[in-house]
Amino acid sequence: MTAIAAPSLIAEPLWTRTRASFARAIAAVGAPVVIAAIQLLTRKLRHVIIERLCPLENIVRKLLLAEAAELRRAALAQAGRSPGVSVVELLQPPPASAQSAASSARAASRPDLSHPETWRVRFSFAAPRDRRRVPDSCAPRMRSLWGPSPPPPAPEPESRPRHRNNEDSPFRLARRFEALRRVLDNPLPHAERLARVLARAVRRFPEIVRRFVMAPARSNGWDRDDPRLAVDAIGAGFNGCFTEPAPFPDSS
Repeated sequence: MTAIAAPSLIAEPLWTRTRASFARAIAAVGAPVVIAAIQLLTRKLRHVIIERLCPLENIVRKLLLAEAAELRRAALAQAGRSPGVSVVELLQPPPASAQSAASSARAASRPDLSHPETWRVRFSFAAPRDRRRVPDSCAPRMRSLWGPSPPPPAPEPESRPRHRNNEDSPFRLARRFEALRRVLDNPLPHAERLARVLARAVRRFPEIVRRFVMAPARSNGWDRDDPRLAVDAIGAGFNGCFTEPAPFPDSS
């Protein structure tokens, strides 16, 4: 299988600044193992953690978008130079190794809170959803005009308030920090995954790339030691996606 060469990150200076910001966040709120061990997560403490976590997640998404756009642009160019090789093949992940299989087996067991490297985590892209898309459960159904009429649908059960497990909340936050750490350690595999996600989604939802670039952080926090980092990350994502040739063209 052909693979695209990606020897370096196009936004490496911004990645370096983001790693420094992540280190400052860890110094302020604690490492993932410390957060996971919190016995009582008060509203104030949760707010402090979120104020550090959400802006970093948003910055990393924008930088991954810039890298994904470059990977996609390179894949499109390579597919044009190599007839018979599709862009899908060029962006396919490598086969799982025995080491990754062993890691998955460890992750399937009960998490060891003292060893974050064994946790089962995956960084969330939080890709925008197409509000016009009707879910399959709500799509119209066709029935045979000559067969028996189906029974009327059963009444929907009464909605219940969502139960929140406060004991698990610190671990959920810790996992998000651990997912961030893994992306910062090696962004390219995550950028490749995002490139595949956007390449599929843009066919039915052309606005997804623009909305992804402009999606704000879910908190108003920022790194006071690098206040322009978020703005520069958004700029990197915007320039990566809207510089010709377009990496995610609307093929509809």
